[in-house]
Amino acid sequence: MCMSTTMISAPEGAEVEVARRSAPPTSSSSKWQPAMIVVGVASLVFLADSKLEEMGSWCGVRDGGMLLVEVGLVVICMVLPAMYIQMVTSKAKQVASSGAQGEESQGRLQQQCRPMEAVQRQDLKWSSQISLAVHAGDQRRAEQLLERMIAAGGTELNVSCFNSVIHVCAKQGDMRQAQMWLKRMRSSGVEPSTITYNILMDACAKADDAVASEFWLQEARSSGIPPNAVSYAIVIHTRAYHGDLHIAEKWLREMIAMGVEPTIVSYNSLIYGYGRRGDMEGAERWMAELTARGLLARVETYTAVIDACAKAGQVDRAEMWMERMMQASICPNIVSFSAVMDACAKVGALEKARHWHKVMVDQGVTASARTFSILINACAKAGDVMAACQHLGEMEDAGIEGDVVVYTAVIDACARCQDTVSAKAVFKRMKAQGVRPNVVTYVSMARPYAHVGKWQEVECLAREMEVTEGLPINEYFLYLLLTAYAVSRPRQLKRAEMTYRHARSVGVKNNKHVLSALSRAVGRSRSNELAEKCDALGW
Repeated sequence: MCMSTTMISAPEGAEVEVARRSAPPTSSSSKWQPAMIVVGVASLVFLADSKLEEMGSWCGVRDGGMLLVEVGLVVICMVLPAMYIQMVTSKAKQVASSGAQGEESQGRLQQQCRPMEAVQRQDLKWSSQISLAVHAGDQRRAEQLLERMIAAGGTELNVSCFNSVIHVCAKQGDMRQAQMWLKRMRSSGVEPSTITYNILMDACAKADDAVASEFWLQEARSSGIPPNAVSYAIVIHTRAYHGDLHIAEKWLREMIAMGVEPTIVSYNSLIYGYGRRGDMEGAERWMAELTARGLLARVETYTAVIDACAKAGQVDRAEMWMERMMQASICPNIVSFSAVMDACAKVGALEKARHWHKVMVDQGVTASARTFSILINACAKAGDVMAACQHLGEMEDAGIEGDVVVYTAVIDACARCQDTVSAKAVFKRMKAQGVRPNVVTYVSMARPYAHVGKWQEVECLAREMEVTEGLPINEYFLYLLLTAYAVSRPRQLKRAEMTYRHARSVGVKNNKHVLSALSRAVGRSRSNELAEKCDALGW
């Protein structure tokens, strides 16, 4: 209240000051003007009378004639000043009257303007507070402020105020309230805009509801509000992300037919969708179309095509698109290099993967745990344990924090070559770095021991996994344990039965690999009997 009073009283004082300064200046000398005029006239009459008397004596004129002249002079000298005084007085009264009327009209204008100015100031205050509440994600406060603004009949109530509240509701996932404010917007005489519907469409898209997103686009069109490029880009992206590429393409064709020029964002979504599917031809087809429309491909566009080639196992085409991107003066990012390196790694092209890793470093792109993981996987597929360990050391020397995937890849490479010494060394380094192993890590560690029947080592890893790390056994580790019992000499029948029962009791499901290993360890008939008993117990 104090703040609003200060805001109103300050302009009032300024207006009064301006009125005072614009009023005609008055001085104390103006009060003495009539008296000074009378004194001046009297002095003139006296001087004139004395002069006429001297002239009469000098010219010999009779007294009667001089008397008439003197009387006439006095009359003239009195009438003229009186007329002047009357004129000045009337003018002063008119000025005073007009000044009073001006002050009165100005006062009435101030009284009329003050409520309007106060409302406008309050509207601006509410609008800014709504924006602050939306920025802070405070849905309840934003709605309360808009309610007060509507109740006060704010003159600044517009589509932006409603859009802000609809946006915060949609962002909080409260689509029911967002729709309610859309109705309130119309009932308040404010027409929604394209942005209004884009907000609702985007919220549905983020909630993975493609159907609802398309509904709001149709609703906008039926309301006479034309969708724009952003509107179509939202539905195209949502459908492409979910793999509904034929529907995404339909929206793009409709967009063009409606005269809305598509942007690179819509094409990126389609290329990304085909890339996820591994459809290299589809990705390249859309790349050709966007180029024909005069759009400039971005790094994300090329990366999506490269990823499609990688998933299709087409290393040469992935490299070709990588080179085209660089020829177009577009710098590949970490995702681009990861995609082309992954394509090389999947076919065991270790030297090509190393080449692109070197190009990445030379171009100033910082390597990540992901790129080292891809490179190490390439080494693992090629059976080059020494190279895998070398790249792991390069990662650690570069100060890059490796994750469980990187270390497990090196351990797996060692395990494939039956190099248990190197596997244990890497396992120890991983723990020293504070990286917690997962079940896949323990499976990789146990594999070389299991296939040579060293069940003691496998059991030791199982205890560490379950007791120390709190990781439950799964079907992959169960298979290795049963294999170790079956391969060892002599076979460990009782241990195999106990391990199988324990695994089934904690929720491990049967599969053909587990049943095959159990059969090798305890015999086919006993294996079937154990499986039936566990099934009967509901394990």
